[in-house]
Amino acid sequence: MLSVLIPIYNYDVADLAATLSDQAVDLGIAFELVLVDDASHESFRQRNRLLSSLTGVKYSEEPENLGRSRIRNKLARMARFENLLFMDCDSAVIDPDYLKNYLETIGQAAVVYGGTLYTSNLLNPEDQRMLHWLHGVKREQSMASSRNQFPNRSFKTNNFFIRKEVFSQLSFSENIKGYGHEDTLFGFELEQHHFRVLHIDNPVVHLGLETNEEFLRKTREGITNLTRIMSINGNEKRLIRDITLLAYYHKIRNLRLDGVLKTIYSRYESRLRKNLLSSHPNLMLFDLYKLGYLCSIRATR
Repeated sequence: MLSVLIPIYNYDVADLAATLSDQAVDLGIAFELVLVDDASHESFRQRNRLLSSLTGVKYSEEPENLGRSRIRNKLARMARFENLLFMDCDSAVIDPDYLKNYLETIGQAAVVYGGTLYTSNLLNPEDQRMLHWLHGVKREQSMASSRNQFPNRSFKTNNFFIRKEVFSQLSFSENIKGYGHEDTLFGFELEQHHFRVLHIDNPVVHLGLETNEEFLRKTREGITNLTRIMSINGNEKRLIRDITLLAYYHKIRNLRLDGVLKTIYSRYESRLRKNLLSSHPNLMLFDLYKLGYLCSIRATR
């Protein structure tokens, strides 16, 4: 009935796997928990191999890193059941009815997204993960009532429920390399194929916060991927409509100010980074950083 699919990369998933296994057993459903390690460090593999003893768990390892899209496509091919639940490995389940909540949506939509939460506070104000946490709290976590207003653009890959027959028609684009925006392209494809996305309040907590430096690096990588997506699907107007960063870039380019912003970015990048790497990052400066970076890489194309 249910295949829970979790790609693992450098994370201990013992608590998550135990919680999911227990919930599925209590529900009395046919299920499998498929865990595939995507070339993690050996220390994580040693811990996660022990999970094979849990009821319903199937654990395997990849000798080389497949990346975010390819590993998810492989998990879907491995799944035995018609209902697929994709989760990120750095998630925590907080609702004792988490699996039940998803199963109750069967037949309501092709895809169901449950949402994301972040911890309510960081205990140490000098925590070097402040940028990721602040961005998550202010920009990523939201109620289903808000997300359902723009269901496809609000779709994320960290916590979603989908019929296998639907996923087999789309899958994740393996043209997207590295980090970022595979969910953007997948949400676009769902809309193109007229598959309804339903948002519900069934969130997981995102535990795997990146350091400020790493989050900035992945942000740049994600923006580079965004420019690739624009060339892949050939529908720049659709992406401009749905992605705020592209909408602002489009306006600036039409005003022929993208070269000016590129120059400003080059001159003040170090100052922007200083703020964003601090314990008190400013999200407006983060937006300016992203826009400036986009202008700089588009200018080279």
